[in-house]
Parts: sequence; C-alpha cells; structure tokens
Amino acid sequence: MNQQSLLINKSNFADSNIHETPMDKLAAREVLLQIDKFALTSNNITYAVVGDRIGYWNFFPAEDGMGIIPVWGFATVVESQSTDIQVGERFYGYYPMASHLKVMPAKHSDFGFMDGTEHRRMLPAIYNFYTRTTHDNVYSQETENLQCLLRPLFTTSFLIDHFFADNNSFDSQQIILTSASSKTALALAHLIHHRKKQQSNTPKLIGLTSPKNQVFVIASGYYDEVFVYENYDKIEIANSSIVEFAGNHQLQYQLQTHLNDALKYNCLVGLVDWENMRGEEKLPQRGTFFFAPTVAQEKQKEWGRAAFGSKLEIAWKGFIAEADDWLNVREHAGMEALQEIYLKMLKGDFDAKDGYIFSPR
Repeated sequence: MNQQSLLINKSNFADSNIHETPMDKLAAREVLLQIDKFALTSNNITYAVVGDRIGYWNFFPAEDGMGIIPVWGFATVVESQSTDIQVGERFYGYYPMASHLKVMPAKHSDFGFMDGTEHRRMLPAIYNFYTRTTHDNVYSQETENLQCLLRPLFTTSFLIDHFFADNNSFDSQQIILTSASSKTALALAHLIHHRKKQQSNTPKLIGLTSPKNQVFVIASGYYDEVFVYENYDKIEIANSSIVEFAGNHQLQYQLQTHLNDALKYNCLVGLVDWENMRGEEKLPQRGTFFFAPTVAQEKQKEWGRAAFGSKLEIAWKGFIAEADDWLNVREHAGMEALQEIYLKMLKGDFDAKDGYIFSPR
C-alpha cells in the first residue's frame, strides 16, 4: 500500500509536489488510518506561515526542506495492531494532507485516543487527540463537511469570545475584525453578535474587508458596521480592540496609527494575507498572538472538561444552524485537485462563500 502526500517547500509555499511512498508494515500497537475527507481553509495557510515558529511542521515531518500542512477531517481505521482500536472505526482529528496516517494510540478511552507517536509527544495535546465519532457529542453524519470546515475555526473563535468577555473586552467600545469574511472571523462575529443580544454593554462590532467581499460580509448580519480596507480611517476613534485575521503589515500600521492611544488591545490570530506580513514602517504595537491550545487548556481547567465540551457543543450547534445561509461547500477528490485549490488559496484566489472539502482518493 502506498501513501500519497502533498509536500510543501517550507521556504517557498508555492513550490509543492505530490509524493508517493510505500508504507511499512505496522509495528506492535500501531494503527493505520485511511483519510476520508478534510477541509482546506485560510487557517491552513496560517499553519504553514507560522509552522517553524509555533511547530505546525512538526506534526507530520517530511524530508529535504519540505513539509506537510496539517488539516482537520475524518479517517477510518483500515489496519490495527491495537486491541483498543478496531478496523472500521472512524475518528475526527488532525491529519496530514495525505491519503493515510499511522498512529500509536495512547491514553485510550471511549471518546478516542491520544497519538503517542514519539515525535508528537511534546506537541500540544489538543492536536494529538482523535475523537471517536460514535462518542462525539457534536458529530452527525449530515454535518461532516461543516465539521471539517468550521469546527476547528469555531473552537478558536469560541475561545477568543470568552477571552474578551473574561477581560471585559479590554474596556473597548468597539471590536474591529480584519478579514471579516474569513470563516474564523465570521464565527467570532456570530458569537459576539449573539452575546450583544444578552449583554447590553457588549462593544460595537466592526468588520474590515475587501471590496469584493463587502456585500457578503454585510449580508451575514453579524456586524454593526462594515468598511472596505481603504476606508479604515472612517472608523470612529474610540476605545478599540483589533482582532487581526489578515496579517497585513500595512493595514496594521494604518489602524494603529489611526486609533493611536484608543487602541486598547491588539489580538493577532490569522495570516490570511500572508504575503504582506512585513513592511517598512515600524508598528507602534506588536500585538499579542492568540494561541488557542493554551487558552483551551486554561478553560478546561477552569470549567472542567465536561462543562467545556457542553458549552462548546451548544455554541457550535447555534452557529452551524446559520452557516448554511452563507456557506457553499465545494467537494473535490484526488491529490491533483487538492494541489490546484491549495495554490489558488495561497494567492487569495477564492470566494469567501466557498468551503473546500477534499477526499485524497
């Protein structure tokens, strides 16, 4: 049996190739997962951009300066040397852009298992856990595509929403979301929009987006005001927080200069516009990078794992009930299709309304 993978040059993301290699026989306690489907979003581009700094390239290592970008999706067990994991079981989790993945199940429970493969042991646990679909509160067969596309992004947004609520929104009168059409931004906007219905002191929500996506962002109904990027200076100068999904240096400089002392918190999340991360002007504020796994662990300790899961489940179901109103799911099969769409996404050549699902075969 051969494994196919999409390899990315870590020094030049546009340089990619489909690599096929024979797989060795399973060792004792190893399990082979055949990857059924996964999503590709701008969040995966962020994984590549910060791969060396945060460690995303370390999950599925490759050789000779190449890397495999992680994705979220579903896989089925096709071979097993573990007494705890049976052939035919399906798991939601963190996979490579590939056809298969070998794992070494550890810390097994009814809910799933932790991958105990040597090189992953020191990596964040939230990425190493594989959830058994039969014991997953948010799983349903009819929403598998939405789970691939939105579940990891929604979890990040869920954590940002609570982070801001815990900190009284840093005394901000308005929260500005860049790349307001991105799925993570829309999830956060959804949560803040519904929080505003319950809490009158919730800040105004402002979206910044490109001209081509302005109508789409307004139509979501989540934002109080929507501006195109070139009209950033029309935003009221009031106590503000920025949640930065774009990663555009020039935009950061413009917003920080415009708001000046009124900027109370600058939260760095995504890098949709990864090619414009750097610029000549020195930023007045560097901002604080939001690392979701750390915040998730803190919340699980504070609330307990069961309560954390329950709160997330309730919020998730409210979000996906509305997602069909603005999301078009595009399904593709084969590694060649994956490579083609990946290169388009790298250039920003995609419609904000579309969500891409891939089957490696």
